Amino acid sequence: MVNAVSKNIYYVSKLGTDTVSIIDGDNLSIIEEVKVGPRPYDIAIDNKNNVYIATDRNNKVTIIDHATKTEKSLYIPNNGHIKVDSISQRIYVSSTEEVHVYSLYDGEELGRINGFIAVDCIDLNSDGSKLFILDIFQNEIKVYDTSSLMLIKKYNKIGMAPNYIFIEDEERYIYISNKSASRGKFTGNIHVVDLESDKISYIEFPLGSSITDLEGNSNYLYAVNNGLNRIDIIDLKKYEVTESIKTTLEEPQKIRISLDKRLLLVTSKDNKGRGALDIIDIEKQIIVNTFKFKENNCNPYDIGVIKEEKILYNSLEENLNENKESAILANKVISTYKEKIIFQQETNELLSEEIIEVEEVIFEKCKVVEESKSRGLIDNKRNYLIFKFEFYIPYYISCINSKKEKIIIKGILNGKQKAVLYIEDNNSLDDLDFIIRSSTQLMITPYIKDRFIIFDASSIITTYIIKEELVFLPDKLKEL
Repeated sequence: MVNAVSKNIYYVSKLGTDTVSIIDGDNLSIIEEVKVGPRPYDIAIDNKNNVYIATDRNNKVTIIDHATKTEKSLYIPNNGHIKVDSISQRIYVSSTEEVHVYSLYDGEELGRINGFIAVDCIDLNSDGSKLFILDIFQNEIKVYDTSSLMLIKKYNKIGMAPNYIFIEDEERYIYISNKSASRGKFTGNIHVVDLESDKISYIEFPLGSSITDLEGNSNYLYAVNNGLNRIDIIDLKKYEVTESIKTTLEEPQKIRISLDKRLLLVTSKDNKGRGALDIIDIEKQIIVNTFKFKENNCNPYDIGVIKEEKILYNSLEENLNENKESAILANKVISTYKEKIIFQQETNELLSEEIIEVEEVIFEKCKVVEESKSRGLIDNKRNYLIFKFEFYIPYYISCINSKKEKIIIKGILNGKQKAVLYIEDNNSLDDLDFIIRSSTQLMITPYIKDRFIIFDASSIITTYIIKEELVFLPDKLKEL
């Protein structure tokens, strides 16, 4: 028998003990404690499950490879706030008056943005093309193009004490939490910026509220109300608080939603030095489990969530053991379709007048547009099917200017394929999976003309039909 097992793993930074706890989400037990340095703040996770922890007292970012549990460090000045762009392999780090951009390959600084007084929150949109920076002293949000690091938008009038930015999934609105200017006399709130119309509205809270952190899904916004010591749930259709949840300990710190959007994780502490992690069922709107940290004054803070998946292979039945055979589940390739696609005269406009040289173009693997997929059997040819889909290939042009500064320009190749594939009579379409792979390279050296970078590229797009089958292996063969 073959079992697929997945579990949530939680990374929790603890300001008081200079460590990060790695917690098994199934049984809420400690897997490991990792020493990262004084005052670990933000936790960021990339698409390969590498975990990044910023510690501001020693100007270090610790990187933990979750699969191997190995660690490495980048020595980067920071005030605890980081964001990682997995696509362009960049890390954005704030250092109060500046935001720095570093390469994840080698830690080299690629650029910086200055002109701030007190940066206290940074965030990226989903494709990494825009960087949002909150200056809590100037009470404004500035938006930058990440390819050029040029300012493209500025929002002020976002409240008296803004402290956190949350970009909702559709990227139509951003929500800015506001602390109370004077707890007990005034009230914190949430300002809402419509990114299409630039209109600003707000969500009201009861007197004494102080909103310090935000999370959300398509229907609800979840707010840490540090002033009233609770988690407030906001109905985004009504723009009002519809439910509140008291955390296990009286001072909620940070919240994080699980990858499947079913659980809300909340860190909290009290004045006796205790710390806790609450697990809230989003549908039921109740705490379903709590992990209590053993250390005094550990001060649990930020949370990172990883979904860990493993395949467990077990022997089928006792008769297999008697025959000294084991069964494993393997993928069998049923059919393959390969096509070479040419992309001619791809152009990328240069936004500045500075003189640059193109160093290299890096192509990622193709990504399929899920909603474009369609498949069906060919009339009068029952053993052949057509599988159609659209795809895009992200790429990055690495350039260098006259000051020897690196510039990264992002682009996308768009294409589509109509694959004709053979299947056997005994194969049902419901049992088949489709895998698409690509290999892309330049056909000519990129050149610059009229402030445009121009190049030709070719890509081999290969579509595989695969099917899972049980394969029996003699124990002697496994020993070899």
